[in-house]
Amino acid sequence: MKTAVLEQKQKQDISKSSDVEAKNPFLEEEETEEYNPFDSQDLENLEDISSSIDEENDSKVSEVTGEEKAVSKGLNLVLIAKIAAILVVVFGCIYTVSRPCVMGECQEMDTARDFSQKSKQTIETVSSSKAPALASEDLQSGIKLLETIPFWSPRYPEAKALLSVYQKEFNELNSVVKSLNVAAKASEMGQNPPHSVEDWTKMQSMWEEAIAFLDQVPNSSIVYPFAQARWQQYRANLGDVRNRLKLERDGEQILATAKKTAQVAEARQGVAKYAESWQQVFETWQTAANTLSTIPYGTTAYQSAQVLLARYQPKLEAARDRKTIEQVGLDAYNQAISNSEQAKLLEQRGAWSEAVTYWSRAVSYGKQVPVSSSYSAKIKPLLTTFNDSWKRADVQNQITSRLEKARQDLGKLCSGSPKVCNYNVSENLITVRLTSEYVNQIQSTAKNADQIGDSKKRSEAENHVQVLKVALETISQNAKISLEVYGANNEKIATHVPL
Repeated sequence: MKTAVLEQKQKQDISKSSDVEAKNPFLEEEETEEYNPFDSQDLENLEDISSSIDEENDSKVSEVTGEEKAVSKGLNLVLIAKIAAILVVVFGCIYTVSRPCVMGECQEMDTARDFSQKSKQTIETVSSSKAPALASEDLQSGIKLLETIPFWSPRYPEAKALLSVYQKEFNELNSVVKSLNVAAKASEMGQNPPHSVEDWTKMQSMWEEAIAFLDQVPNSSIVYPFAQARWQQYRANLGDVRNRLKLERDGEQILATAKKTAQVAEARQGVAKYAESWQQVFETWQTAANTLSTIPYGTTAYQSAQVLLARYQPKLEAARDRKTIEQVGLDAYNQAISNSEQAKLLEQRGAWSEAVTYWSRAVSYGKQVPVSSSYSAKIKPLLTTFNDSWKRADVQNQITSRLEKARQDLGKLCSGSPKVCNYNVSENLITVRLTSEYVNQIQSTAKNADQIGDSKKRSEAENHVQVLKVALETISQNAKISLEVYGANNEKIATHVPL
């Protein structure tokens, strides 16, 4: 019973569904009105049908099984799907015919052309760097309008061709805009130099990037004259940056060399002692300072060089002063040694007078060695030796002088006719030997005077002998050397010890 009722219900639904499908809402009939899926009457009929179905189902709810409910629900879903399909088709048609340039005039294409023309006028008339950006905005507006024209529009081929042209022009303008933006950043970065090598390197890359964007603009482009003018300017800027980068790199290299030279100077100064080593210290500091002075002006290295120069200059001056002191000490020391060596040679020759002179010079030069010089410690013990040698030589020179004077005096005293005496002078003794001729003459004169009673001649003979004695004693006194006088027979006849 339940199965029969269900089969009858399905037949009724199929019959109703066939009646609905038989009507085409997009076809016209001669004797019937056009079917409208959104007609209110039809919607009411659909509601009545649905209501009757629901009432019928409700009246038989006690007899319908779970299987019958599923079938009823499926039929409702089929009906809803068909209605939705109809709605999609209708709205699709409305959307299709409502798109730009599908029917009637194509205002979008005309406006896009206006934007393109405005873009070109901006490039031709505006001279500021904002011109490419303004032109790009206008052209972008035109491109967006052309992109709204659908492919089913009869104006679509024309719009597509314009879109291709405008997109190409937009890309060219955009390349210039990108170039200007990069150039602006590079210009801002280059303000207030000097800059480091890293910053100059970044600026170089930025100018190269800006130029590369301009290189993408063909000579047929309307923005090409603008791009070419900027290209020339950017190439010049790139050249300047490259020069500054080279100067900065050279400055850093020179600065590093100067620092290494200063380190060498510091090391040498730590072990420097005598004139030669201090000369090297001074020359090394001077090389470091001279190297710093070659660093190009307007670089970060130049600023660092000024700081280092202020630090190196006192050390350079101190090294120069110490070098001078050491050189004075070396010269004085060498002179002292040279004169002492010469004095020794003169002593060996017995030239005591000259030896005294050279010992005096050695002492004088030794005293000229600066106390702050490294040679002061070397000359100090030598000065004692030089002074002692000088005194010894002076004493010896005095002795020699006295001996020489004694010889000269004895030579005068012993000379005559006949010869009075012979003599020998040493440091300890003056020996005088009267000649037999002189003794015989004195004795003969005295004897003759006695024989003839001539007291005067005898007195003269005696006076001569007395004068000879006094003279010999005087020579001995002056020479501070003992005197011994011998007669003709080699007998000692007189002595004298100086006081």
